[in-house]
Amino acid sequence: MYAPAWYAPRTVEEALAALDAADGARPIAGGTDLAVRILDGAARPPVLVDLGRVAGLDAIVVGEPTPGVARVEIGALATHAAVAAHPVVRDRAPALAAACRTIGSRQVRERGTLCGNVANASPAADGAVALLALDAAVTARSSRSGATTIPLESFLLGPGETTLRRGELIVSVGLDCPSSDARGAYLKMGQRRALAIAIASVAVVFEPRAGTVRIAIGSAAPTPVRARTAEELFAEEWHAACGRGNARAALIAEVARRAAAATSPIDDVRASAWYRTALVEALTRQALEEVCA
Repeated sequence: MYAPAWYAPRTVEEALAALDAADGARPIAGGTDLAVRILDGAARPPVLVDLGRVAGLDAIVVGEPTPGVARVEIGALATHAAVAAHPVVRDRAPALAAACRTIGSRQVRERGTLCGNVANASPAADGAVALLALDAAVTARSSRSGATTIPLESFLLGPGETTLRRGELIVSVGLDCPSSDARGAYLKMGQRRALAIAIASVAVVFEPRAGTVRIAIGSAAPTPVRARTAEELFAEEWHAACGRGNARAALIAEVARRAAAATSPIDDVRASAWYRTALVEALTRQALEEVCA
């Protein structure tokens, strides 16, 4: 019978010590993924480190490292519901708020955490796709090496794989909010209306004054990916096209096509690679039309 050791630390330092003490020890926060994997027999960590009593890890902290730039640090215990409801996230990072609102059921959103969604490293992770479009970075700590911060794009290595090493714990994910006039959107297509895992998803962040866009795509590669070639085309041609309806529509269509070309989807039980590619193009076009309207 599976019976892991269970620790309930009250400080980050105690949690790090427990994670470092046993090979295969795993932190558990909301448990909306790990608990299911344990029940299915897919995961059998010998030690579970319950973060629920660690004070301060649920904080969403807003600061201004430079004038006019809001820096948001989202703690490891901040739930999807809390992130989606936070006024600064809603106003300055609407793509992230929208992504958090699409995750699971209300019960899952009230329990599951954004940092857990990132640590899970699923190619379909809604929160990770939106964070990637926002140039977010992950801060991890360990007893041995202290705190390290790494861009999310480098942190995610593949399905279920990250740069985390033994004894390391994600303590927060941070982002510099886009400009005050920025607009964002998050769209996904799933197999069913409720609790849908994305067959394909797209997050878009548009900054009108700069004429730039950031596009992140989920469920169409081993990790969420940025469509940088599509972003470059948009930046080169947006100001010339934005006042001309036909030119703007043509640009958005070509940017969406290039976004789809940035993916490497697979055939699986949920969808074919061809269908995923078509979905990415359609969702990107719809998201761009929404934010550029």
